[in-house]
Amino acid sequence: MATYNEGTREIAQEIEARLLENPDYSRRLGEFGFIELEETWGDETTILNTARVSTSNRRLRNLSDLTEKDKNLLFHLLSQHHGTPFETVYFRFRFIAPIFVLRQWVKHRISTWNEFSMRYRKPISAYYVPDEKALTVDGFPVLTPDQIERYADLMERIFAFYEAEYQESCRRIDQAASEGRLPGEKKDPAARNPYRARARELLRSAMPVSAYSDVYWTVNFRSLMNFFDLRTKENAQYEIREYALAARELFARKFPLLSELYEKSGSGPE
Repeated sequence: MATYNEGTREIAQEIEARLLENPDYSRRLGEFGFIELEETWGDETTILNTARVSTSNRRLRNLSDLTEKDKNLLFHLLSQHHGTPFETVYFRFRFIAPIFVLRQWVKHRISTWNEFSMRYRKPISAYYVPDEKALTVDGFPVLTPDQIERYADLMERIFAFYEAEYQESCRRIDQAASEGRLPGEKKDPAARNPYRARARELLRSAMPVSAYSDVYWTVNFRSLMNFFDLRTKENAQYEIREYALAARELFARKFPLLSELYEKSGSGPE
């Protein structure tokens, strides 16, 4: 594993803190991966009240008010794929995952996506290393330990390259500023140094897709079901499936009734 830069150490410490503070709704995945269900809006009553808006004045106020008839209606809505009522319940996840996982995840476009930016910060200096299960297909190891060692060595050199070249750019920028060839630092603490920023923008091009990134993902339940249906299947790529299964577990812990009916309706993992 590459030596963590300051920002990466802070993220690693934050992961540990969140695992302690919110253990029911956070999970570690691998050496640096992480997912947390931070917040939700709405519940089963929201779905039912939305569905009934054109047929009834009855409104549910609390989950404790649900009757068997209400649960049957909820199941009917799920099994018959009545989509829009399920768009009224929202989830906010935070996850830290390799960039190649993010490239698959972002295809689920009906959601809000806020990602760590290497324009403003140095990259997270951690990279994905596949575990034994990830390396094995039908019992056959597709990469050997020697290959993984060479892979890790390459990743180490890429991160070392970024750090060395960024420091060299900063040294040259600071020297030019001290000689009056560039303007000095602006007094506004929120203002970015445009020269350092451009160096980061250029050097991020060297970052591999195995590098980790940090994302806030806000999604409604209809879109979340689609994510579960596609990404928890046996034929989904191993790495994103691990995140999807973890997200599915956190959802089920938060909404046990909705989870039970969702499974019963025929959706969910095979």
